[in-house]
Amino acid sequence: GVYVSKIASSVMEAHAVEGIRLELSVDTWPCSINVAMPTGLVVNELMTNALKHAFVGRDGGIITISSLVDDSGCRVIVSDNGVGLPEGTSWPQSGKLGAVIAQSLRQNAKAVLEVESAPGEGLRVVIFFAREAAEPTAI
Repeated sequence: GVYVSKIASSVMEAHAVEGIRLELSVDTWPCSINVAMPTGLVVNELMTNALKHAFVGRDGGIITISSLVDDSGCRVIVSDNGVGLPEGTSWPQSGKLGAVIAQSLRQNAKAVLEVESAPGEGLRVVIFFAREAAEPTAI
């Protein structure tokens, strides 16, 4: 959670424009570096895409990030209330950086990614990884 919030703050500082608000809700939970790094990269990629594309032609919008932990594991949710993906496109796109990062997350944390989008209704990506797949390993 702390790592995700630091990444989100850094991306906002580097790329945000007036009128775009970030809402964070994070639980703290230690996890493996093999999970934390690709999760952070996915959050960075999704936020950067949202800041570049989601609010074109609008006066503002909201990017929401949550990292919620329960007994089963962790859900990292990145969403925006922007224009959504163009009809006929999906995220991640094969051959693009987002696809490579998402694949790394699937392999390293056995993560499941769910992507929802509709034109004019924004984008929502849920990353779930089970507690046992993401816990740090003892050295």
